Amino acid sequence: MYFFKGFSNDLKKKRPGVFFKSITGKNVQLLYIKLEPGISTFHSHPNEQMGYILSGEVELTIEGENVTLKSGDAYYMPSNKEHGFKVLNNENLEYIEVFCPIKEDNI
Repeated sequence: MYFFKGFSNDLKKKRPGVFFKSITGKNVQLLYIKLEPGISTFHSHPNEQMGYILSGEVELTIEGENVTLKSGDAYYMPSNKEHGFKVLNNENLEYIEVFCPIKEDNI
């Protein structure tokens, strides 16, 4: 499949307050993600990851360094770095992420 119209429609629920949709190729994966207010995550994985904030505000922590990001900001995480997202304010966080190699749990 080459084209994905209405990509941000019909999201899958990953866990409470976390919704996504993905396009997965052989070696790269693109995700549209929506996190609800109050959601917080912290984890690491062997995949490289980068993202672009579409709307909302998030405190992003990478290896103990905290930065607040909002619409128009972007980030990059090398593999195996501990990182976490904390949604700020009372609005959803919407963003695009890319993983390489693909994360199987995002299919």
